[in-house]
Amino acid sequence: MVGYTNAGKSTLFNAITGASTLTEDKLFATLDPMTRRLRLPTNQNVLLSDTVGFIRKLPHDLVDAFKATLEEVIEADLLLHVVDISLPQAQEQIDAVNVVLDELDVADKPMLMVFNKIDRVTAPGLAKRFTDQYPNSIVVSARSGEGFDAFMSELGKQLRPVREMLELRIPHSQPELIAQLHEVGQVLERDYDAPEAVFKALIPPSHRALFEPFIIREDDLAKA
Repeated sequence: MVGYTNAGKSTLFNAITGASTLTEDKLFATLDPMTRRLRLPTNQNVLLSDTVGFIRKLPHDLVDAFKATLEEVIEADLLLHVVDISLPQAQEQIDAVNVVLDELDVADKPMLMVFNKIDRVTAPGLAKRFTDQYPNSIVVSARSGEGFDAFMSELGKQLRPVREMLELRIPHSQPELIAQLHEVGQVLERDYDAPEAVFKALIPPSHRALFEPFIIREDDLAKA
């Protein structure tokens, strides 16, 4: 999660992960990033990190401390740019955050705009104006929980991995490997009655080498 200070990142982070990060209304209330495991509606486990709030014209003596907290941003697969949509200066804050992301060379990473504090918005059509401007976006209220179901569903779509459909034959004498298959992959079919256990499973490409000796058939890359 990235965003301007006081955008509600920590409140949103707490609400969807059950964590208890500091949510004080002051600069750098979250100085050390927190990372929690989050289970999506797709049954996929992901790691979600809360980061320090961005500001414009950062004081010089805080620059190094600020940038040192952003390693999670550099390593992230998806950036969640949380915005306090209720503020008149919301667009200015979006621009300020984007400047920092550009300085970190992560501006081209996949990003989901999360327009927060919709419960405080009174101007008609404001939310639609922002979602029209940023099509890859979602509207939520971290306080009330409004939009959480849609938010979690969208996370599942955005983080849906590309996995290979493999048919594997694994000896019964390797229960640890079978257990690992269930842990890292999605087993679609299994047959334990054969002399060797046979599985049809979706496997992340990063784990293919582990199961390479046991592949008996493979299909094209499939999305799960």
